[in-house]
Amino acid sequence: MKKPLQVGVITGLLLTPAAIANAQETQPQTISQENQVANVNVAATDTRSQTIAQFGKLSVTSTNDEMVIAKGDVAVLSITDFKPDEINFIKAKYEYVVAQRDLLSKLKNTGAEISKLSYTSKTFFDDVTKLHQNYSTFLGSETETDSYLNVQKTFENAVNKALASTEAKDIVSSIRGTSTQYGYGESERIDYFKKNGADIEKLLKMNKDANDVKNTISKLDSFIAVLDKQSSTSTEINAAAAEVTTELNTLTADQKKIVIAHNPNNAAVTPYKKYTDVLGNLSSADQVITSITQLTQKKPEDFSSAASFISAVTAIETSYNRLDEGSKRLVANYKDFGPYQEAANVSKQITALRPSSNADYRTAVKAASDKLTNLDKKLFVKNSADLELAVANIATAQEIEKLISDIATTTDKITQIEKARAAYNTPVAPAGQKIDVATVKKIVNNLPELTSWESSHKAVLNVISLVEKLDPTAKDYTKKARDANTAYLKLDPTKRDYVKSYKTLKSQVEAMDIVARIMALNTSQKTYKETVELLSADYEKLSSEAKALVTNNADLQTAKGYIATAKNFDDRVIALANEPDTTFIAKVAALSSEYKTMDKNAKKLVTQYKTLTTYEKNNANVVKVVKLIADLNPANRDYTKKVLAARKAYNALDPASQKRVTNYNQLTAVEDVATLIGLIETLKPTNKTFLNDLDSARKNYDALPPEKQKAVINYEKLVTAETELKSAHTVIALIDAAVPDDPDYLTKLMNARVAYDKLTSGQKKLVSNVKVLTDREKEVKAILNTMVQIDGIEPGTSKFVSQVNSARKAYDKLTKDQKLYVKNIAILQSYEPTANVIELIGKLKPSSKTFNADTAQARALYNALSKDMQQYVTNYNLLQAAEASVLGAGNVQRMIDELPSVPVNQYIKRIEEIRAAYNALPKDQQYAVENYKTLQEQENIIKPVISVVNEIDKLMTSKNMDSQYQKILKAYDNLTATQRKYVYNEQLLLSLDNVINVYKSIEALKPSDKMYFGMIESVRKDYDSLSTIDKQRVSNYNILLEAEKSMSEVKKVVEIISGLNPTSSTYIQDVANASAAYKALDSKVKGQVLNYETLKKAEKDVAAVLKVVEAIGKLDPDSKTFEKNVLAAQKQYDALTLEQQDLVYNYRILQDHIKTLGL
Repeated sequence: MKKPLQVGVITGLLLTPAAIANAQETQPQTISQENQVANVNVAATDTRSQTIAQFGKLSVTSTNDEMVIAKGDVAVLSITDFKPDEINFIKAKYEYVVAQRDLLSKLKNTGAEISKLSYTSKTFFDDVTKLHQNYSTFLGSETETDSYLNVQKTFENAVNKALASTEAKDIVSSIRGTSTQYGYGESERIDYFKKNGADIEKLLKMNKDANDVKNTISKLDSFIAVLDKQSSTSTEINAAAAEVTTELNTLTADQKKIVIAHNPNNAAVTPYKKYTDVLGNLSSADQVITSITQLTQKKPEDFSSAASFISAVTAIETSYNRLDEGSKRLVANYKDFGPYQEAANVSKQITALRPSSNADYRTAVKAASDKLTNLDKKLFVKNSADLELAVANIATAQEIEKLISDIATTTDKITQIEKARAAYNTPVAPAGQKIDVATVKKIVNNLPELTSWESSHKAVLNVISLVEKLDPTAKDYTKKARDANTAYLKLDPTKRDYVKSYKTLKSQVEAMDIVARIMALNTSQKTYKETVELLSADYEKLSSEAKALVTNNADLQTAKGYIATAKNFDDRVIALANEPDTTFIAKVAALSSEYKTMDKNAKKLVTQYKTLTTYEKNNANVVKVVKLIADLNPANRDYTKKVLAARKAYNALDPASQKRVTNYNQLTAVEDVATLIGLIETLKPTNKTFLNDLDSARKNYDALPPEKQKAVINYEKLVTAETELKSAHTVIALIDAAVPDDPDYLTKLMNARVAYDKLTSGQKKLVSNVKVLTDREKEVKAILNTMVQIDGIEPGTSKFVSQVNSARKAYDKLTKDQKLYVKNIAILQSYEPTANVIELIGKLKPSSKTFNADTAQARALYNALSKDMQQYVTNYNLLQAAEASVLGAGNVQRMIDELPSVPVNQYIKRIEEIRAAYNALPKDQQYAVENYKTLQEQENIIKPVISVVNEIDKLMTSKNMDSQYQKILKAYDNLTATQRKYVYNEQLLLSLDNVINVYKSIEALKPSDKMYFGMIESVRKDYDSLSTIDKQRVSNYNILLEAEKSMSEVKKVVEIISGLNPTSSTYIQDVANASAAYKALDSKVKGQVLNYETLKKAEKDVAAVLKVVEAIGKLDPDSKTFEKNVLAAQKQYDALTLEQQDLVYNYRILQDHIKTLGL
């Protein structure tokens, strides 16, 4: 307690030596000089650390209080705690944060202006230009004082200077913090601005669009000038309109919106509307003449592509061809159009070129090339490069074709084949030209000739490839070397010389022989053992290098192991002849089991297997019974069946064999238990014999001795089944007890429902009178609704009066008999007087002639209420205000004086009452209220409190409940302790955690989520766990209902699709119904239809089938093309799958037509 006080005192006295002296005098004299210095150093260290931490955390998100504190601290930084360079850097950090906060404030204002921008604004052009200029000024440059870039650069320089300083470099990382923005690139800066409320990317796009549309706007304005000029000719107007059209065609959809909205003079008819009207009014002939004139005035570079040029020419041709003959003669400049038509035709020919190995393709390329050469307007052929590419492709293909053709006349055919194949695989373009490799390959017309040569010399090429690919380090080297050698030896001797790389195999022959012999080993060979011994001896004779190449030596060692395993097994079979009877069967079984698991290669070397099988046959049945008994396991599901099978097998043995079943006593010991276990396993409430089976199982169990009862491993199932039956009988009794004449009818009915819902699905099936329960629930639905409304009345809320009136209305609608069951009517009756008082107070008006009488009546009715009910009169302040109006200024002054004694939960209402009373006074009475200043002071104190209280009241109806909740919590935290006492509805705020969690869960529901349906069920569970009042507070509950509705609809669609059966007579209609149901779904949840692919396939099948059905239905025997149509329909039918053919319901008609025609 004392130590921190000493440190604090000395820290405050560090400013002057005199102060230090005074502090020393006040301390106990026993404190040594060393301790005093230590205390001073500790204090200085603490101050320095705290300051570094303070300014390290300082950022644009710091509160105003933190900034004010920092401002004061930075002004008095002590040279005792910090060096000069450190102080300079701390000041730089503070100045940076101050400047950055100011810049972000400006940025948010800019962001607000950006959000208002609209492409459809008639002043868009000016608005965007002005806002972009403002942004450019805001951004500035690194040298412009106070601009954004200058502020970043200034702090960056300060950081670099501090890092270079030996005095300040140690505190740079701590002071700098992590919230600085200097060093950002443009994209990062724009992203940062967007997070802080300014979508600069949108502004830049709009500014670009504004710049891009300037020329179009200029053309449009020029067009209006021409149009407004009385002396302008139609040709001039047409030309001006065409320029606008040309410019408009280059614009995007957003840019066109700017042009359409452009109306700087605020004219009644916009420039764009005048332009479109002119286009519609120009004569068709004038348009053609104008279009041709415009075309002839254009340069090749005016067209961005062949398609745009062809489109322009085609548009003129189409317009011209639509004219009548008289109008065509008026097009005097049509001859000027001819050269452009020729150029467009060549462009079309080039566009129509489809690479092929057929001669027609090359003919078409040559024809187009020849026409292009003779064109007058060849520069307008914008896709001439495609033709040049086609010519180069053909030239390259012809070179490849020549290489292929030369194979027949070349002596070294293998080399020529490889050369031709290489040229085909990697085509080389002619010098200075480009080619398309895929196209070149496609148009080579003698590729089959090359593949034929490759096929005829395939063996040689294969051997060359095999030899060249040999890799001694590869795992499959041995196999590949053998394959290469075998392939080489199979070649015709005259062709072996082609394999020039075979010499690489010679050094491997010695090892290859051993490898080949090992690979040739087969345990089925009679001389297998001798062969293995010989191979082992030959292997040992190899050199160490050759041994290393025998990569399958492990197989040789494995072969030796097979021989040793077989010999050991044979020896043990021979020894069975001397085996005692007591262990003989076990030994035979063990050897048989071992033989089954033995490697198949070792098996082939076993010579005594026939002896073993003889033993097995003699003892097979006995061994089988012994094994059946030994394998009995109560834990197995089919335990009972296995016990019965063991008994049956034992009884089938002859007496002598039965004596050899050494474990027979194990069978007799478990038979009765196994039968009972099987019976218990079959117990199911849904079985018709359930009750009889349950009774039998209980009797059989009780008949067993205690030690066998313990062996019934599924006894719990028997107990569970009995419990289920008991639970079902309990519910049956509850339903039978809930009769309409019973005074506790509704309670008993609800108890029966609760008990029934808690049953499992199996137990529910045992409740025979469940229909009685559901029928009676329907009869009392209106009664329950009324009771729920009464229970839902919330006194003290704004909805209280309407809830009381609604509950009264619901009660009055009930019949006389139904009203007898409304057990909580007393609650409604207790609330009604309070509601009447609230309504009466709400109707008080000073302008009313009966105001005084009404006020007195309201007071009398209010006083007649109990204390508990009076607290729910939420507009009581209005009554007091009315009374205050009557009592005058004296009453108001007294009310202000009594404020300190007002309970905190009534304080706000009391202030409001006093304010209302004061405002109701005449001016002369208001001046007489001497303590009015006190009222104003208290109003200032509770002003933020009222804001919080009102926000809490609006919380239930807010659009974004979670956002509003967080906002209120923040505002609540900002209140002082005294102010928080006056928040009389704080309990509502502090009790909403569960409500907010449910609200957020509902908001988080996204149909695109894979777990969407699971999330809906989870949210429903959370919602149902809320109290009745809290449920009403979940303002977005309708979203959950919609989601559940969507889930239900999706499930129905999934079931419809799952039910599709091609064998159904209504399959086609079923598919149509499924498609309609799927299309009717909201697009957001269609992705949840997991079997949609099944529907798509069914739709595809049905579409194919209906085409055939339609084709058959249109067949007309009187038609000239009847036979042709029949064959076409048959062809369509044959193209269907077998499943689809089964769906063609009118195929019989087609068969009849085919028979009639004799086809």
